[in-house]
Amino acid sequence: MRKHSRLWLMLGALLAFTLVAAACGDDDDEPEAAPATTAAPADDMADEDMADEDMADEDMADEDMADDMSLAGTSVEILGPETGAEAEGFLAAFAPFEERTGIDVQYSGTRDATTELNLALEAGEPPDIVVIPQPGRIIQFAESGDAVAIPDSVMGNIGGSYDSFWFDLAATGGHVYGVPNKGDVKSLVWYSPQGFADNGYEIPATWAELEALTEQMKADGNVPWCVGIESGDATGWAFTDWMEDMMLRLHGPDVYDQWVSNEIPFDDSRVVDVATFVGDIWFAEGNVLGGRDLIATTGFKEAALPIASGDCMMHRQANFAGAFFTEIGASLGPDGDVNVFYLPTVSDEFGQVVLGAGTHAVAFTDKPETLAVLEYIGTAEYADTRIKADKGGFLSPNRDHDTSLYSSDFDRTLAEILVSASPFRFDASDLMPGEVGAGEFWRSGTDFVSGAKTAEEFAEDVQDAWPS
Repeated sequence: MRKHSRLWLMLGALLAFTLVAAACGDDDDEPEAAPATTAAPADDMADEDMADEDMADEDMADEDMADDMSLAGTSVEILGPETGAEAEGFLAAFAPFEERTGIDVQYSGTRDATTELNLALEAGEPPDIVVIPQPGRIIQFAESGDAVAIPDSVMGNIGGSYDSFWFDLAATGGHVYGVPNKGDVKSLVWYSPQGFADNGYEIPATWAELEALTEQMKADGNVPWCVGIESGDATGWAFTDWMEDMMLRLHGPDVYDQWVSNEIPFDDSRVVDVATFVGDIWFAEGNVLGGRDLIATTGFKEAALPIASGDCMMHRQANFAGAFFTEIGASLGPDGDVNVFYLPTVSDEFGQVVLGAGTHAVAFTDKPETLAVLEYIGTAEYADTRIKADKGGFLSPNRDHDTSLYSSDFDRTLAEILVSASPFRFDASDLMPGEVGAGEFWRSGTDFVSGAKTAEEFAEDVQDAWPS
């Protein structure tokens, strides 16, 4: 286009010169005319340059669109642990990506995602991407050669949007294998603001106040706690969360880290003490809805819901429990049907300890469309779109996402807890080797809760499962 424009300018100038010369030949008495110039007027040149630049921009945009649509008609299969409203929010986040690229994103959600992945790997037909909540599992899949390392080109586009901590969790051998999908705050207690107000209860600021409140609730004829740890093949993980929160509060982050790495064995007296501490809360007469006998068979999701009906007063669970309540039409926040408070510390010795977790998206195929979806999950656009879907249960660890998009002060409060924790520790069982953290810890922990094992037997069995 630029070459054609210049040719017309030169022809126009030549014609102008010819006309001027002809005029001079007809009138010899007139002074000789100044030579014509071949340059176009400055304004015309500027207009031509701008037009050329606009055409170049359009060409580049067309090329970008062509690049985006080069994978149109392909599909990417994702397996993950999010179900219900959370799954709806996850899929909603891909709407602009699918429209822009033509890639069909398919999602299958189950709480037994890791079990399904293992079966798929045995069959040689893994999903393209799996959302995994246990970094320890990610490392195992990486070291076995099943997971695909994130290419440098993808890391270059998303790496600066996260604290390196999130990538360190999913890194081994000099490569990163997981893209952060979401973050969770676990050190929360759910309660009914109206239920507390009706009974004159105050939010406890210390552990001593929480213990006193528990006794007052029982004296008033109320059930203090709702607890359930059933989760299919993952039954027991809710018990590990309680142990992790109490390990941080009773023994602090340094001992917590040693426990995670097995620098102190799982059957160390301090670990047994923590299990016993949790048991004293759960097993005491009148403390838990349904009593000890129902804890291991009550679904972790169903265990939360009696808060809204007033059948129990408190439930310790991560922020994603918000989706459970919104599914039944309950509102969240200080003026809503359900709200949260920070699980108090036992002492001031260890600071504002916060237990958290999160999930990573891990590729199991290296197809171009797989890597395109993986990169998108790491963008602020993914986080912002998912937040705007307003399905609850989602906090983004992406530092570039727009926190003003959260639909309520409730969600923004959770995000503030996540970023202001001092210190923050990732879920211990998710960091432990898979056969421990997502295996024997769950199984033997469930046996302890049901009464089939003592705290000492539970701890010894988990330690025996630790890989040598």
